[in-house]
Amino acid sequence: MKTKVIRIAATALLCSQLSGCFFIFIPGSLIRKASDAVTGSEGENCVTSTAQVGDHITLVDGSSGTVASLSGKSVICKEARFPIRARIEFDKVPRHDPS
Repeated sequence: MKTKVIRIAATALLCSQLSGCFFIFIPGSLIRKASDAVTGSEGENCVTSTAQVGDHITLVDGSSGTVASLSGKSVICKEARFPIRARIEFDKVPRHDPS
């Protein structure tokens, strides 16, 4: 709490010395894209920790596809059952399961 007050006071002092401040809002999606470019992470889906590249999986929403790449644990994966971020190549035609 003490450091927060000091930071606010320092910011206020700096703003008064500079005759104003400019605050720039950077959307989280832009920060994530920059981070992905640096780390090579990709994909918008979260899968189980046992998933491997090449596995054919069915997602919670019922869509299915093949795991094209895995990027490891990610903050975008909020559910503990699906901690790994993955890029999925979705099936163009739903597979028919004969069982």
